[in-house]
Amino acid sequence: MVVRRRKIRVRRVFGLLILILLIMGFAVSGPVMLVNIIANRFFGEGIQIAETESISLIREESDSLVQTNQESNISLSAVNIKDIDIEKYLMLVNRQHPVSLNLFSNFVPVWPTVPASTSRGIYLHPAALTAVEEMFNSAKNAVVGTFFISSGYRNFDEQVILYDNGANSAFALPPGHSEHHTGLAVDIMAVGIGMWELGNSPEGRWLANNSYRYGLILRYLQGAEHITGIEFEPWHFRYVGKIHAYYIHRHNLVLEEYIKLIQNQGGISFEKNSIIYHVLHQLPQNDIIYVPDELDFTVSADNLGGYIITTWER
Repeated sequence: MVVRRRKIRVRRVFGLLILILLIMGFAVSGPVMLVNIIANRFFGEGIQIAETESISLIREESDSLVQTNQESNISLSAVNIKDIDIEKYLMLVNRQHPVSLNLFSNFVPVWPTVPASTSRGIYLHPAALTAVEEMFNSAKNAVVGTFFISSGYRNFDEQVILYDNGANSAFALPPGHSEHHTGLAVDIMAVGIGMWELGNSPEGRWLANNSYRYGLILRYLQGAEHITGIEFEPWHFRYVGKIHAYYIHRHNLVLEEYIKLIQNQGGISFEKNSIIYHVLHQLPQNDIIYVPDELDFTVSADNLGGYIITTWER
């Protein structure tokens, strides 16, 4: 749920600085670099001017942990976490960080909303299902193949069966540690393409390149196995919300790195479509965190004892 606040002013630099940057930017780097020079000066390092259209399925280390701090004058007020709605979209679930199953509920069946490998027994968090539905509809318009869901929410007992029946530990996590417990993780396949062939297929590349537009990230990237503890899975996507998915995709991160980045810096700021987003990380003190006074915001737990506050302004 978005909490509505009145808008506040954030510091901007005008006048002579703009003229100097215009002259320097044009003379040195041309119009494209000029736009980035001005934008970075206004809004901070690493600002994004336009959405990316494609990304390699093989992750490169140089793209990780991009600094995007931005100077701002956001006024914050103390609130008790019991008095605000807490989302769970950014909760980190992996081999080191298990999840309590009673944190998640209200799952919905995926069929007949979207195609599925079976008409019974596959459920997702409503937000994840909405994202998948939007993505599948776009795929139809792009004529890139027919997608379907092969797996969604799994309860503890289902994960026990999968894990105890000899599932490869490089691909399956022990019960309590699987993202599938959240209902925010979904396995997506394409008709006529085997799961091991998906990554090198046009359909798999389309999913990897476009899922972020709908709030989904390709969770286990090739080249990041030493971070995620899981081998490359071109079928496994995780819902985190459109703004976070955009940043993660743009910088070729995995969720572990994204949360670590926010933790280490205390927050990041970036621009997308003329809106400035601030993503802050806080550890509660006596159940108290600080949220924006006069801006809309959302709050998600991170499953590490902290909270991620997302706010935005035009």
